[in-house]
Amino acid sequence: MAEAPSYYAIIPANVRYDQNLPGKAILLYGEITALCNQKGYCWASDDYFAKLYGVTKMTVQNWLKSLERENYISREVTYKKDTKEIEHRLIRIEMTPTKKNLGTPTQKNFRDNTTSINKNHSKAEPKEDSIHYKKIINFLNEKAGRDFKDVEGNRKLIRSRIHDGYSEHDFALVIDFKCKQWLNDDKMEKYLRPGTLFGSSKKFDQYLDEAKQNRKQQANTTEPQGLSVGEGSARSANYLTELEKQYEGD
Repeated sequence: MAEAPSYYAIIPANVRYDQNLPGKAILLYGEITALCNQKGYCWASDDYFAKLYGVTKMTVQNWLKSLERENYISREVTYKKDTKEIEHRLIRIEMTPTKKNLGTPTQKNFRDNTTSINKNHSKAEPKEDSIHYKKIINFLNEKAGRDFKDVEGNRKLIRSRIHDGYSEHDFALVIDFKCKQWLNDDKMEKYLRPGTLFGSSKKFDQYLDEAKQNRKQQANTTEPQGLSVGEGSARSANYLTELEKQYEGD
């Protein structure tokens, strides 16, 4: 893990208690304010933050997306000439107050800041009714031919990954891909279960990356784009199609 910086950060109350922010996105916001305090903007890369917090770059990207979605930050990307390769990426704290975001600090706050990160801040958690536990579990059951229950043990695994910044669409991608990969494998079929698929943030991130890479390869073939539901039921097909539309472009 990268050495933790020693400078101060600001995390205003509206960010600290925002229940729409996953995992350590709140601490990441504080890190960004500290870097902005030095130069007026944050120049750090996803790789820098990943090493600092001991997570994957995809997790960092999810945190940044959530902060940008809630209008706490903005990102400016410069690409190398005639390519899609990123040359520079700057992150700025949104200074313009909005109806929802009135507590965002001003540049003067940054210069005068003597407040350190509150290590005892309350963890922001999505509202329980915003997590579609049953849909995710039912989708796994229909794809894998299993009968897992919507119980707290399985909910806890799903909740943990949601707090890491993953979406319901990410769960569908992982389930669909791993079922295709393991369903007819005598050694691996038994691992089509919540504990294996959702239990580890590192493994889930790996499975999701595999699923997305496979999806890109399929997009370059003559097959129809989007997720293939194989022999899944009409209900699972509809669920997957709805998620595809909701998260199109991810």
